[in-house]
Amino acid sequence: MLKRSFLVALLLVPLAAGLWPALRATAKESMNMMDMMDMMMQAKTPADHEKLAAVYDQEAAEARAKAEMHKKMAADIRKMGGPLFAKLHYEQHCDGLVASFTKAAEEYAALAKAEREMSKEM
Repeated sequence: MLKRSFLVALLLVPLAAGLWPALRATAKESMNMMDMMDMMMQAKTPADHEKLAAVYDQEAAEARAKAEMHKKMAADIRKMGGPLFAKLHYEQHCDGLVASFTKAAEEYAALAKAEREMSKEM
């Protein structure tokens, strides 16, 4: 039992270390949400809407990159296999994140498109 706990801990430390940049990025993203909200509320010119579209394009690109990263992680976990990974279902966690980040990328792309349409209508 102690050996199993040690193995689980040994596997979780690199996983947690790998997630740390994502957690920091999420905190940074939350702070930027207020800036984006301010930009949205103050957008009055075509240039303002183009700026917002560029921000949404960047967010979409970042979400796609995160989806690809988790897709690769899931594939690597499946290659490693083993009873511990099968029991802990890490690949399912990654699959869920792939779906979430892919959806977020699609939504940001739609927002960018809408901002560009508003820019053209002004």
